[in-house]
Amino acid sequence: MNKEPAFLMFSGVSEARGQLNYLEGLRDIPFEVKRVYWLTEVPDQQVRGGHAHKTGEQVIVCTNGIIEAVLDDGKGRVLNYTLDKPNQGLYIPAMWWGKMLFSRGAQLLGLASDEFSEEDYIRNKEDFNGAV
Repeated sequence: MNKEPAFLMFSGVSEARGQLNYLEGLRDIPFEVKRVYWLTEVPDQQVRGGHAHKTGEQVIVCTNGIIEAVLDDGKGRVLNYTLDKPNQGLYIPAMWWGKMLFSRGAQLLGLASDEFSEEDYIRNKEDFNGAV
């Protein structure tokens, strides 16, 4: 069964003191979180990503600013997403090549299904296209 990228909406409470957004494990995302990472102070128009994961799944959330995500299935399908709401995450299944373009001040929170393993990464686009 092929999994597809998708936006996920998270619960939240908005009040005069600010906005609180949250997610709860397997109820809000399709995997158990084993690693959390975040990117801050990324220069304006900087591209990050540029890789795929063999088995790892991710959800990325733009907590501030705007991040443009481009996902490629290696079979000719390219999907574009704009992340600009902190109550919305983008689910990225395994075997999707991803790259993200950051606006000034954008911050990304990432939730991963696996602990870090360099062996899970495909960092060469030609290798990725040959693997799908």
